[in-house]
Amino acid sequence: MKLFVNCKKAGHLCDKVQYKDASLFEKLSVVVHNMVCKHCSDYSERNLRLTKLINDPKCKKMPEDCKKRIQQELDRELAKDQNK
Repeated sequence: MKLFVNCKKAGHLCDKVQYKDASLFEKLSVVVHNMVCKHCSDYSERNLRLTKLINDPKCKKMPEDCKKRIQQELDRELAKDQNK
């Protein structure tokens, strides 16, 4: 495995780091890449903020009945499009 990775690989590794699925070497690769790439550094910061927001106990999740209603509505609309 290379220490210096391209942006696509760095993005993938950043996601693995966020989900605590990255090895020490992969974490190091992300840090090194982010030191030289502003775009990937920004992506990592936004990814970290999003993870913190999702894990915040104040974050409300959509109730299951609401999810089912939305899914049924989507299914009806997709069926209309297929019948055209």
